[in-house]
Parts: sequence; C-alpha cells; structure tokens
Amino acid sequence: MQTAVNMGQTASSPSSLAGPTSEPPSSCPIHREPPTSTSGCPIQHAAQPKAAAKCPIDHSQDINPLNQMPTLAQTPSPNQSTTLPLTRTESTIPRDPSAKWEYPSPQQFYNALVRKGWETPEEHVETMVEIHNFLNEEAWQEVLKWERRSNRYRADGCW
Repeated sequence: MQTAVNMGQTASSPSSLAGPTSEPPSSCPIHREPPTSTSGCPIQHAAQPKAAAKCPIDHSQDINPLNQMPTLAQTPSPNQSTTLPLTRTESTIPRDPSAKWEYPSPQQFYNALVRKGWETPEEHVETMVEIHNFLNEEAWQEVLKWERRSNRYRADGCW
C-alpha cells in the first residue's frame, strides 16, 4: 500500500493506522512507573489529623446587647512586641439616633487578626486601621447617596 504525501503532510504507515498500542509511550507523565522506595513520593499521603474548627468568639465574656459582640480586649496579645494605640475613632455612621459607631483601636484590630490566625506585622496595624476606617466611611457615603436617591434616608440619620 502506498500513501501519498501532499502539501506538507506526512505519510502514515499502516502500523500507525491500526490504533493505539497496549503500551503507553514512555514519555507520558500519566503512565510513569510508580516511584521507587528510594525516591519516594513528595506528597505525604498519610491522613493528617485536622484541627477541629472552633468559634473565634470567647463566649465566656459578657456580650454587649447593643451589637451582640463581646467587649474587645485592649490588652496586648501574647508575643506582641510593639505597643499599639488604644484610642478609638468615632465613625460618622449612626448606631441609633443618639450615637455613632466607634472603630476598633489599633490594639483591638491587632487582637482580632491574631485571634483569626493572621500573621500581621505589628508596625503596619495603625495604617491598616486607617485604611479600614477610610473604606468604611467611603462605603457609608455611597449608601447615603443611594438612600437619598430613593428618599429612604431621613435627615436625623435613620431610616
């Protein structure tokens, strides 16, 4: 049997038309030989015990009935090396007709990050709090714009 080669195509031999062989090509990454005992698999396949999930809130603390949150600690976290400010900034966001929300202090913010397991450079916490507060204030201004367009926001800051 003769095969024609036209316009850059290669000729097929009758053996390649017979279909796949029972042996995969040696270069196939899926059909490689299993690792030998000397090389070992780089992945640990043994079941690793997972830490049980737990609630990040310490329910032994008193809960504030106004926001259902525990009082945020102002004490330094274990292994904390930098003293962080304890002052809180008042938000423009109304909590009720007579009060506004307060943002967490840098110390409270850092304690929350530690409690959640985030590795946070202490020297950056104050900047992080400033960004957090700025973003919340800008988001609140967007809410006010939206509410003014729909006439849902009253002048006293409540709906």
